[in-house]
Amino acid sequence: MFKILIADDHQLLREHLKEILLEEFPLSLIEEAEDGQELLEKAMSDRWDLIISDISMPVMNGLEALRRIRIHFPVLPVLMLSIYCDDLYAHNALKAGANGYLCKEKAQDELIRTVQQIIV
Repeated sequence: MFKILIADDHQLLREHLKEILLEEFPLSLIEEAEDGQELLEKAMSDRWDLIISDISMPVMNGLEALRRIRIHFPVLPVLMLSIYCDDLYAHNALKAGANGYLCKEKAQDELIRTVQQIIV
């Protein structure tokens, strides 16, 4: 079983990502977090095979949550998402410890391929 944690403050996006992932990985257990603090709490409370997180979230942004997660789980695959598609955001996410970066507008088409690259 593949355990995935999706963090984004937009419920519809979380649900859409979950649908895409379950189509490719039907036996996966997928949980959700709606802000960076909840992401951090859930990340620390269980073992995950993959975390997918938005960068911009309330309470704690995704990059800060990622930095804190990396202290305890340095090799846990983390894919960061953002509405911002420029290279600066990708660079900052990778510098903070993300394994990959995906612009949300490309998520529909590139999510599965990107996840497969990260988890190999």
